[in-house]
Amino acid sequence: MGYLVSFIFLVITCLAGKCMAGVSLQNTKPLVIPVDNVTPKITKDDVAKVIPTDISKDETTGNMMGRIADRSFNLWFNSDTIQESLLGRVVQETQETLKTDVVVPASSKQGTSHKFSFRVEAFQTLAKMEYKGWMNAAINYNARAAETDVEIKEKVFTDKSLILSHKGTSKQGLSMIGLAWQW
Repeated sequence: MGYLVSFIFLVITCLAGKCMAGVSLQNTKPLVIPVDNVTPKITKDDVAKVIPTDISKDETTGNMMGRIADRSFNLWFNSDTIQESLLGRVVQETQETLKTDVVVPASSKQGTSHKFSFRVEAFQTLAKMEYKGWMNAAINYNARAAETDVEIKEKVFTDKSLILSHKGTSKQGLSMIGLAWQW
């Protein structure tokens, strides 16, 4: 019975053609919904910067979550806002003090000079050493991934270089020989 009374009241209200709420639609201002131009939109490229695409089938969930957290932190930390903040400046100064270059000049004009670059990136748990002289060589150690990369590059022709590389972890090692050329 209650539904019937409600229905009859609704029909009478609609047929009467008069708004019973007492609101004049001619004098009512339109509702303006503000556009959010402040909140950044998340794009497919942003997701690709955080979620690793090189997922192996034997990788554990904990390892994957650690990689996602590491990439998220690096993306956040390398943003302009953080780099310009006090925290960003302190970290940059700390990173700069953990870098050193040692140059051994050539003993003659035809001699070879040697340059050793040592760099520790404490906040990214990386240690890097580079040598330039008779050849180009680099050793990188990533403490978080317990991974070491060694690369030796030697120019064999004016536009070609022979590259020997080795990547070692506690589980496996991978050695490669490659030929690179510039054009």
